[in-house]
Amino acid sequence: MANRLRPILISCLICIFLLSLYHTLVLGGVVLPSNGINGPQSNTIKAQRYIYNQKFDLEMVLVGSSITARIDPEYISPQAVSLALLGMSSTTGLQIIEREKFKPKLLLVELSETILKGEKYKANQEFIGNLYQPVFYFLRLQFPMFRQEYQPATIIIQSFIKAVTKENKILFRFLEEANSTQKQIDSELRQKLIQQQIQAKKYPIHTGVKNAITEESEYIKTKITKLKNAGVRVVLMDVPNEQRVKDTIMEKQLRQLFRELFPENIYEWLPEPPSRDWKTNDGIHLVTSSAKEYGNFLRTQLLKTAQ
Repeated sequence: MANRLRPILISCLICIFLLSLYHTLVLGGVVLPSNGINGPQSNTIKAQRYIYNQKFDLEMVLVGSSITARIDPEYISPQAVSLALLGMSSTTGLQIIEREKFKPKLLLVELSETILKGEKYKANQEFIGNLYQPVFYFLRLQFPMFRQEYQPATIIIQSFIKAVTKENKILFRFLEEANSTQKQIDSELRQKLIQQQIQAKKYPIHTGVKNAITEESEYIKTKITKLKNAGVRVVLMDVPNEQRVKDTIMEKQLRQLFRELFPENIYEWLPEPPSRDWKTNDGIHLVTSSAKEYGNFLRTQLLKTAQ
């Protein structure tokens, strides 16, 4: 019997030793965190960093979808943090912020049709459920090595990508770009994607969609009210997109609908940015230069209103 258990015992001891070693390397800063190699990983890492690196003096947080994720918070302030998640909506970020003890002083909330991916959206429910699953939440809290940013496979692949792109930036350019939300799309494909957006939005909003947005907006209102009662300044924003898309019937109706659902006499809205030729990759996601300019606009406006 003892002989049978011996290999198992040795394997367990080796496993414990390796985990302890990796844990020490993580705490010692030898193992550097990853930002993720795909959308779901990046979302998880972003959310876990917010949860486990909580600061009591957090200045500003942005919540939203991939539209807002294009805006690097560094464009606005070194103290800004982004909880804008790919394939999600502002609802997800609001749920996370509500659960955490420390609230930001200022919260920027993206309002767009992406809120349809809200509280009842299956991917959103699973994402929140995985973040706060009690056993794994405790493990990640006590042992950072279990967080997504320290997963060995992710770190190895990302390190490989970085090493290779340094040697051959042209050949492996697509690998480097996979490490961020920004994708440089050639002009022909870009125009095609923009036209698809224009075609999809040239008709009025369907009644079912309007009702769904209205319902989800009520849920967002309850979250905003709770956060405002906790002392958070909540500012709503409508991130600019391609002018040709903005001029479509559906886009105009969406903007009007959100202004009716969130009236300016009750909710604080950012003013419209200066008229300019906002460039996007696909009609709705700003390219880096435009995202940076909008970030600068946000910084200027927020500094004005803070005075």
